[in-house]
Amino acid sequence: MNEIREILTKAVIGKGSRKFDLTAMMPETAGLVDRVLGAVMTQHLVTATKSGNSIEISGSYEVHVWYTYEDDKKTEIVRMAVDYGDVIVLENALREHLLASDELVAEELVAPYATDVRIEGGVIHVDVSLEVVAEVIGETKMRVAILGPVVETVRAEIAFDPDDDLAEIDAAIQPDFLEATILPFD
Repeated sequence: MNEIREILTKAVIGKGSRKFDLTAMMPETAGLVDRVLGAVMTQHLVTATKSGNSIEISGSYEVHVWYTYEDDKKTEIVRMAVDYGDVIVLENALREHLLASDELVAEELVAPYATDVRIEGGVIHVDVSLEVVAEVIGETKMRVAILGPVVETVRAEIAFDPDDDLAEIDAAIQPDFLEATILPFD
């Protein structure tokens, strides 16, 4: 007879993601900007915190823009830290409420990258896109069936001589050699 057991384990009980499209207006530059030579995002950090029964994502990254000024004679790099945040909705959560014992894990799904860099009125604007995911890890139960012990049928080992005829080898092959009988517990 089969029995059902419950196993208490930690598992991902809810997950959500959010895509951010942000625009950063760079601070004052060393001179009137002629051209932008490149833009890079670094030092991306993301954290998740519980806020009632929802998850708040907060993060930051640095924008580095390399540009020319004074008729392309000089170059400079301007840096700026950008903070962002929002609430993430959980998809397919096992329960509606977050418990004090639940753990949150947040990480970047898509690292911040520049989608557009433009100069408007002498100010550099950088459009940035990124995506983060948050997971709720909590205790949950799994139900498993307990089956009887597995009894293996022992078969005599067959030894083949390299000089044997292939027809004899084919005749000795038993297609059901992997079968086992499962007996219930007493």
